[in-house]
Amino acid sequence: MNQAVQFRQPAAEAVVGTRVRSRAGAASRYFWAGASLTAIALLTSSPAKATDDVGELKAEIRALSKRLTELEEQKRKVKKLDDRVQKVERAQEAHAEAPASGPTPAKAGPWESFKTGRPVHIFETDNTDVLLYGVIEPTLGYTTNVDAAGRTTFGLNTSWFSGNRWGIYVTQKMFPEYGFNLLARMESEFELPSGNMDTPGVLFNRDAWVGFESPLLGKFSVGRQNTLPRDVANIWGDPYGSSSLSTNEGGFTNVNNFKQLIFYTSGGNGAGGQGDTRYDQGLVWKKLFDNGLYLGAAYNFGDGNGPGGPLGSGPIPGAGLDKGSTEAVAAGYNYGQFHVSTFYTRANVLEIPTIGTTNVGHIHQSWGAGGNWDGGLLRLNTGYIHYNADQGVVGIRNDDVVTVSAKVTPSKLYDVEVGWQDFFAHNAALTASGFTFVPFKDASSATMTGTGTRMTTYASFMYHPIPNVDVYIAGDHLKTTGGYSASQAHLHDTADEVVTGVRYKW
Repeated sequence: MNQAVQFRQPAAEAVVGTRVRSRAGAASRYFWAGASLTAIALLTSSPAKATDDVGELKAEIRALSKRLTELEEQKRKVKKLDDRVQKVERAQEAHAEAPASGPTPAKAGPWESFKTGRPVHIFETDNTDVLLYGVIEPTLGYTTNVDAAGRTTFGLNTSWFSGNRWGIYVTQKMFPEYGFNLLARMESEFELPSGNMDTPGVLFNRDAWVGFESPLLGKFSVGRQNTLPRDVANIWGDPYGSSSLSTNEGGFTNVNNFKQLIFYTSGGNGAGGQGDTRYDQGLVWKKLFDNGLYLGAAYNFGDGNGPGGPLGSGPIPGAGLDKGSTEAVAAGYNYGQFHVSTFYTRANVLEIPTIGTTNVGHIHQSWGAGGNWDGGLLRLNTGYIHYNADQGVVGIRNDDVVTVSAKVTPSKLYDVEVGWQDFFAHNAALTASGFTFVPFKDASSATMTGTGTRMTTYASFMYHPIPNVDVYIAGDHLKTTGGYSASQAHLHDTADEVVTGVRYKW
């Protein structure tokens, strides 16, 4: 039996193996059939899916392009708005710098209108600015020795500190990237007590010039304007002008006794020939460098007796570049609180009767040096000028001039000024009336001379209720010695002035 069992076991295993192989073959057939169907399905669906992906990409590209177009449009709108904002801001800044002409808004009130008086922008664009400005100064004064009889006067005088004036100043931007501007100034002076022109028949007697200015080239101006020495001596001639050098015009005080120092810086042309403190037909160059150095040069053509003069105004017939001409050079330096300047000027002063005919001239020249220290609370000024002149038959004149002054400013509301100056004149020609000739005047007709001194002391107190208004009390004392005879004293050796006034600058 055991053998029979053993005999049947291999047969059973064979049957099982056969069945397993049969099932494995059927599964394999099913697997490969399914794989084939899947592959066919995938191959059939791939073109459709690819087509859908391309369409989606194109749609996305179109959406992005539309978005970029919208962003560009928004960018343009933002730029336009930014340009408008900048334009409005510039207009607001200009309005803040200077009040517009016309009635003041009611909410500002008359006091605001008065205390904000500044140059008025009467015409303004991005490149052109036309300013209207002025000074008005009524002066009530007491003056001694106003005639040979020694009488006095009391009343409204010609303004003591500043000539009453109005003017127009034009700035035209030419090359903004280089700071190059065209400039022009027209300025007229009048007498407040009467309203008369300061120079009868001449509208713009103070300034009538045109020029240009840039940081690289400096300032160049052509026409009627201050003499160059007057501008640079302004910083130490008295305590009332600017303490630092600039390319602007500078000046001295108006018609008081100590103003006479200004004539040593003249050489220009006036209604009575040369001796004016302004040039006619002048060419002036000035430059203030970044390091504080100042340089200047000027030339004045010979003029037919100045504005309003009896011989008219213009080139002198028969005169060359030397006849009646004036040349000047200047230098200076701004160094912190210290400011110094020096000048030299030479004029060919024509004998008035010969103008336009033989044009006989005589050489007058002066040089000066001085400076100041401005510490804010205290300012100190000092300077020296030497003048010599060929006076024809009476010989050579030599003058030495010294000036010292100070200004104390304890508060922005008030300040105090004091000064002293002395002229030492040697062999100075006298006029037919017996007065010492003013420097740079034609003295060829003189037959007499004098040697002596002219000393003037002065003082003032100024109150500034608002920045553009000065209320003042001032006075000076003139004293002459020896052969010096001041026309202001009318053959007396002293003259005194005591004044009070108000100066309004707009």
